[in-house]
Amino acid sequence: MTIHPLRNLKITNYKSIESLTIDKLMPFSVFAGANGSGKSNFFDALEFVTRVVRFDANYALRSHGGYDNVRSLKRYSPRNQRFAFEMECDLPVPSAGNGDLATAHYKLVIHDLQGSPEIEEHFRDGGTDILTRRRQGPLRVVRGSKLREIGGFARGHSALLFFSSRPLSRLLANMIVYRIDPIRAKEPDPSDADPTALWEKGNNLATVLQRIEADDTKRETIAEWMEMIVPGIAGINTRRQRIDQTTAVLFKEHGTRKQFPARLMSDGTIYALCLLVAVLDRHDPYGITLIEEPERGLHPLAIGEIIGFLRDSASPSNPIWLTTHSESVVRQLRLEELVLVDKVAGRTCMKRADSGKLDESDLANMGLEGAWLSNLLGGGRPW
Repeated sequence: MTIHPLRNLKITNYKSIESLTIDKLMPFSVFAGANGSGKSNFFDALEFVTRVVRFDANYALRSHGGYDNVRSLKRYSPRNQRFAFEMECDLPVPSAGNGDLATAHYKLVIHDLQGSPEIEEHFRDGGTDILTRRRQGPLRVVRGSKLREIGGFARGHSALLFFSSRPLSRLLANMIVYRIDPIRAKEPDPSDADPTALWEKGNNLATVLQRIEADDTKRETIAEWMEMIVPGIAGINTRRQRIDQTTAVLFKEHGTRKQFPARLMSDGTIYALCLLVAVLDRHDPYGITLIEEPERGLHPLAIGEIIGFLRDSASPSNPIWLTTHSESVVRQLRLEELVLVDKVAGRTCMKRADSGKLDESDLANMGLEGAWLSNLLGGGRPW
């Protein structure tokens, strides 16, 4: 049976997204479409929600360029003053330990985006309403079996902090968009770089790898995958530079004794290494890993290996979603994993590739990429 842990996701009023609903997403899903169709805006909107949940609405607005860079140009005042996000999904129950899933539903509305943002929320978990917060109304939460009203709570902060241990809360607080910059990732890291997790652009790669070197399982897994994806790689390690105390990544190739600094390696090699670290070094069992264009700089055969790795690494509690406009990526997908992205009259639209009349047997001769390139699946041309 096909598992669709994410039942429904809806975003309203974010850049090219006027109102967008997508349902039954797979743990491993790929959003494919032409440049400018709104794939990145979709990931940006999810990142925006994470920043609201982790910090507050004002911080999220500032970090995304302010009201004028967030609102949809297709919505007019006062409708463009209101951002909305809604998600319903099935997530593993931590206490059960047997793989059982429970349905959770969360709705977030941010009013008055241009002025003083005010949050409206509703959270239903396991069939119970545990958070209700209406605009200019009291905050009501259920703790244990008791309903409590909490006054004076900051109107720009998410009340999910009262339920930070719940699976859906953790999922929403850990949606990370990776837009790897291989040029920056090649540079040695300063001594004060953060070793706890890979940054969105990969520019603390050396420091994170230095920490991972102490974890035999992760270190060996990364080395094995790199040898498979980039033939010729025989080893990867890090070294603290004596003069400036920076940390650098070094590579060793088969047939040589000398180690090479990262700046001499191809962008594709560094990009693949960053992807492996981003996925294998996740710290929370709940969260969505969002990766922009994983195909950059990689040979088509290497892309096949990367897609297989990402698919196998995805789970209901840790989905992995990608954007692409590459037929080499689409070629590796199953019909149910592909989401078609298009822009119609300036508005981003999405549809699942398996929502039409065609199935896998219909695509046996031309392949999924052929059907996508010819727009046989609908959803817009890929260019």
